[in-house]
Amino acid sequence: MYFGFRTNPWDTYWVPPRRAGWTWVPGFWMNGYWNPGYWQPVSRAPRANYVYVRGWWDDEVYIDGYYRPEARTDGQWEWVEGYYLDDGTYVRGHWRPLQAAPQGYLWEPGLWDGETYIDGFWRPEYRPGFTWVSSYYDTDGVFHAGYWMPYDDQVGFVWVPGWFDGNQWVEGYWVRHNEYVNEDVQDWQPQTGWDDGWEVGAGWGDGEVMNNHSSGEYVYEEDLPLALPVVVP
Repeated sequence: MYFGFRTNPWDTYWVPPRRAGWTWVPGFWMNGYWNPGYWQPVSRAPRANYVYVRGWWDDEVYIDGYYRPEARTDGQWEWVEGYYLDDGTYVRGHWRPLQAAPQGYLWEPGLWDGETYIDGFWRPEYRPGFTWVSSYYDTDGVFHAGYWMPYDDQVGFVWVPGWFDGNQWVEGYWVRHNEYVNEDVQDWQPQTGWDDGWEVGAGWGDGEVMNNHSSGEYVYEEDLPLALPVVVP
């Protein structure tokens, strides 16, 4: 949410103008970190057994909070409260499955899109030739999901990120810059053979030994899908 006026939530003395239907909760220090203030709705929860997830700041952009159930009945989940890091980055609250992570995977948190909660998914911790770009909110408060980005650029091309469709990872692809600028990317169809490099035996998914770019160690991978949904027992 962009308010159209200067905000300064990182100043301990800053208080925003009044906002109809909301009350301002002042910021506070916790474990040595400053937690900026946030808006609390004046109205009660829309139904019983729901609690409010407070909004948070991404620099000068405010992300409104929402209501969530106190507990879920569609499997075994735990709620992880959101928190600020020492550099002011906010790790948003999210549901996480209680089941152990599949070997070689990390949990990519879900999000509230303004209308519904979109569950997260398991993604590989490392992927040869790619780096994971973390999710973020732009200056308009629009959420951009995390995605895999190739290490090496292709001159004259633009990388269109992949995404998780709820069951599997839809791979990203390169598109010529002039086509990206002039065409409707949403309806653009890649040329035949764009995914030849992802066939089994071409590297990813064939059980190769790959480099762990974070520590220099090596990890053995065996045909890891690029995303996994949560399997409810």
